[in-house]
Amino acid sequence: MRAVRSHTPEGFEGIESLVYEEAPDPQPAIGDALVQVRAASFTPTELTWPLRTDRAGHERGPIIPAHEGSGVVVALGYGTAGLSPGDEVYGLIDGYRDGWAAEYVAIEARSLAPKPATVDFVEAAAIPQAGLTSWQALFDHGHLESGQTVVIHGAGSGVGAVGVQLARWAGAHVIGTGRASARQRALDFG
Repeated sequence: MRAVRSHTPEGFEGIESLVYEEAPDPQPAIGDALVQVRAASFTPTELTWPLRTDRAGHERGPIIPAHEGSGVVVALGYGTAGLSPGDEVYGLIDGYRDGWAAEYVAIEARSLAPKPATVDFVEAAAIPQAGLTSWQALFDHGHLESGQTVVIHGAGSGVGAVGVQLARWAGAHVIGTGRASARQRALDFG
């Protein structure tokens, strides 16, 4: 398959190390899904994160970036449940595994969710990191409930925009901070 890979991070945020080249086809392990990638998204600094080894500490060699993405399930590893070939999904991959910047990705099924029908593959690929970060901040750590007031800094940013929408969905009063240029965008989000 073809993939974008980074051999060694070079240049600004590691971008000069990116090469579009042949890479081994991923094989789904126990509990994995093999997904044909439709869209990939990555955090600007992820090429410099210290994730050049696997969980056992072995060097991974060239890495495939993009921790978030969306696509269509094409195969399942042994024992994988809850998904079927043909399912449209999106998700956030474990940082110690190759990412979505390829034709195919092998990802743990538990790291995938059904792609919402109201968004396309590109929009879905941009949701996981910002969505998870916002959800955890508001509900897991902040225990936000309907009727409460929440301050969201950077309300027009990626994480902030999702946070504004989630807080409004939960029935909270939202006070947002941020740049003047993002004011209308934050107001449009609720």
